Amino acid sequence: MERQLTLMENDKPWRLSERTREIGRRGIAEARAALAQHRPEPDDRPHRSAA
Repeated sequence: MERQLTLMENDKPWRLSERTREIGRRGIAEARAALAQHRPEPDDRPHRSAA
């Protein structure tokens, strides 16, 4: 691992504003909804042949 980057030290704790958190929550909710729309129905799953 001779070419691994050295991590920088940072003494400040990361703090997200409530606005940033809400934007993130909305983005996650939208992504979950989009995934749910394209989730196959239980009968649509491919069946495995017993070989």
